[in-house]
This record gives sequence, structure tokens and C-alpha cells, in this order.
Amino acid sequence: MAINLLVKSAFITNAEATPPTIVSPQDGGAGVVKNVYGFIAAIAASLSATSRCRLCRVPSNARVKEVIFRSGAQGGGTFDVGVYYPTEKNSGAVIDADLFGSGIAVTSAVKSTNVIDESAELTIAEMAQPLWKAAGLSADPQCMLDIVATVATDITTGTAPISASVDYVQ
Repeated sequence: MAINLLVKSAFITNAEATPPTIVSPQDGGAGVVKNVYGFIAAIAASLSATSRCRLCRVPSNARVKEVIFRSGAQGGGTFDVGVYYPTEKNSGAVIDADLFGSGIAVTSAVKSTNVIDESAELTIAEMAQPLWKAAGLSADPQCMLDIVATVATDITTGTAPISASVDYVQ
């Protein structure tokens, strides 16, 4: 026998409250989607593990919807895709090196691929949180954060381009 239940998301519950509670775009409410795109025309012929390719910046209080990663054939190696402080804050320290993607093989070309949950780090609930919170910070640093492709396994014969296109709501 099937059970018929009415289940509502927090967004719907808040909208139906008296008075209605407005959910901010950073917490999953309605907002305008913005996009930022960054690329490196040709990476170095060989990059060792932990080398970082800073691709674009997103506000720390933005809710990230998509991270589209693309790479030409590098001949070998893998990238993690994550989030770092910008170089002018905390010396560009890592926040979460593989928040979005982990061990993405670039031996052959990687077509435009949404890697936002490729690493399986983000839960469904975290997808509705601002970037700073989803990345595990205890407070909003109130700055731009870098989306970075970090070499996880040495790139052996690089020189192809890489890029990231990030959709976010603020």
C-alpha cells in the first residue's frame, strides 16, 4: 500500500509561513544567475603535483550552481578543482582543493563537464549554501574566492588549454 505524504522543501515552507519568510539567494532562494569564465591558453609542458592553475573568482557569499571544467589533451595527469583564498588574502591558502572535482583525468581532452559534485563532497543541503559555508569555513571571509585547478597527478606533456565557467547566484 502506497503512502501519500505531502513533503515540502524549506523554501516552500518559508514561502507559506505567516508572514512569509524570504529566503536569500545565497541560501537557495530565487536570484539572478551570474557567470564568470577563466582560462589558461596553454599550461606548462609539465606541471608537478600541487601546481595550481587559478582560473576565476567568485564572491564568498555566492551560491555556486555549476562549475564547468574543460581541458585539452594534456598527455597525462589529473586535476582537482576546488576553492582557495585569493593571493592577496591569507597568501592564497587552500580552503578545499577538491571541493568540486577530484582526480579528473586529462590524458585526453575533457569536454565541457559540470564537476560541481564530481568529488561527491557537496551534499544536497550544501548545494543551497553560500560558497564559504559549503567549503567548510566557519564565517564568511567577505571576499572573492578563487576557483582553482590543482594538479593531483603530474601533467607530463601539457601545453593544451584549460578553463572553468562558473554559474552562481548572489
